[in-house]
Amino acid sequence: MSSLLTEDSDVVRWLRAELKARGLTRLELSASLKHQGTLHDDTLIFTAPDGVLTFGSLPEAPRAQVQELMRRYHASAPGLGDIALSIVCDAHAAPRVQWMDEVRRQQDAKERARAEAHFDSRHYGRALAQRVAELMDAGADLSITVDPRDGVSRALWRSGDGTYAQGLRYIQGDAQAKQTFASRDEFIRWLGDQSDESLAKAEFPDDPRMWGLGTFNRAYFARKTGRRS
Repeated sequence: MSSLLTEDSDVVRWLRAELKARGLTRLELSASLKHQGTLHDDTLIFTAPDGVLTFGSLPEAPRAQVQELMRRYHASAPGLGDIALSIVCDAHAAPRVQWMDEVRRQQDAKERARAEAHFDSRHYGRALAQRVAELMDAGADLSITVDPRDGVSRALWRSGDGTYAQGLRYIQGDAQAKQTFASRDEFIRWLGDQSDESLAKAEFPDDPRMWGLGTFNRAYFARKTGRRS
């Protein structure tokens, strides 16, 4: 969609003329189209030679041109969600035009989170898993807060019928098992095969932004068992 705007576009030429007339070092237009293309907003950011910033809005004619361009962008692919446009004009550089939409923002956020994600991939092993099972047998509280507002925690527990489970526990006292294990040994084999990485990614494997949020890890188990692992 960058082809919608070039250095010769009316709004870009207007920005460059304002930059020169005001003696600025930079003039930036930040515009957005939200709520299914119904709400437009724009801001001008003026940077003086001494670095002082001031703010303003587009005059009616340039604003109408920007609104039309953004509506065309939105109409070409309504599923893109909210749209943002940035045009930066520097005194000694070519104008820079950047379009951004909600789909691209989400994808960029996922890519950043994926690049920043680092989890220990070593399996916990049977010895650590056995110590965790002993705590469960003793009725220890093995839980990590997932949503403090709604009182939701991720937990490991041993049920009255002798089965083991991992899932969610609610402040009201209810529990929702995500996975159950018929025997102690079955649970130990499962946990022994896990790692910080596998538990961090288990619930949201395709969304790196959610990895490691409210999940168990080696450091947690070491604190609970009182032994380094």
